[in-house]
Amino acid sequence: MFIVFEGIDGCGKSTQVWELSRYLSSLNKYTHCLVTREPYKEREIRKILRQEENPESQKEKLTELFVKDRQEHIDELILPFLNKGITIISDRYKYATIAYQGAQGQDIQGLINLHESMPIPDFIFIIDTPTETAVERMKKDSIRETEHKFEKDKSFLEKVRNNYHKLKELLPKENIIMIDGTKSIEEISEKIKTHFIDFKNI
Repeated sequence: MFIVFEGIDGCGKSTQVWELSRYLSSLNKYTHCLVTREPYKEREIRKILRQEENPESQKEKLTELFVKDRQEHIDELILPFLNKGITIISDRYKYATIAYQGAQGQDIQGLINLHESMPIPDFIFIIDTPTETAVERMKKDSIRETEHKFEKDKSFLEKVRNNYHKLKELLPKENIIMIDGTKSIEEISEKIKTHFIDFKNI
């Protein structure tokens, strides 16, 4: 399976990535999970995100870099391991570019079109957390506090969150599942696990 977790920064998705990985691995000793994330390896992306304070700046450059980096991620890691029967759980995928670069002012349909040839995940979990809550969580994280400057802009993050809410309508054929991110880690994890009940029989 190919599983993706999405949401605004501070939503708690990274925690759920590892929760699900442990759960799926426990169901069957022959089940192997590979956890990965995006950006995959494009260091220029991280440099821009750390230094840029204007949320609407360099949107074309970021879009180009993210799409290029994602294609490498697919070619070098995602497809080769899926073809070996290994479950891939990714912290972010194309939906982040649609939501974030869409909030920067890029045309959302154009962003969707850039990803037409890329694999569609079996499950896309969007951990939906209010912007205020996510920002408060990031303030408590000293590493994240210095990482992405423009993510401190609450109005920008709210645009990103709204774009995530539009995805089910924009991509009706994809298995996008909204999860209430205000619940406890355990409650969110249990909610996600319900989608994998049949997996026990594999």
